[in-house]
Amino acid sequence: MNENQHVNDVAYAYVQLNNFMHAENTKNVYPITKDAKSNRTTFVRVDKNGEEEMYAIEYYLKNHVLKVSKAGADRGGYMPLIFNIKSAHFATKKDQIIIHVVEKDKKKSDLVFKLDEESRPEREKKIVKNKGKRAA
Repeated sequence: MNENQHVNDVAYAYVQLNNFMHAENTKNVYPITKDAKSNRTTFVRVDKNGEEEMYAIEYYLKNHVLKVSKAGADRGGYMPLIFNIKSAHFATKKDQIIIHVVEKDKKKSDLVFKLDEESRPEREKKIVKNKGKRAA
């Protein structure tokens, strides 16, 4: 693989995920910082009707692929972003997801996604929901 192909694969993965996050019907997208780990992160995409869907971005070691999938029980399939990954580490901030990628040929890249912060009503809604739950 030549240098231009490397850049194109990484750039293509960035464009694909960024377009997915900010699709035409999307109102806002925010990371879930409390679920963030070094090998995966999650984000919520809210459509213009207020419907929320949570997605996970993770490094799948078995197949050496960086992938995106729906989070939760009814996950279904996944969308591969980059193949031939040696490692991937994630940094999640209140309005940003950074993915540090090392490919098998040892080339390094950072994918930086600028997102929205979780809005106050969403946070307050979650707090109210949690107050009604009993501890087991």
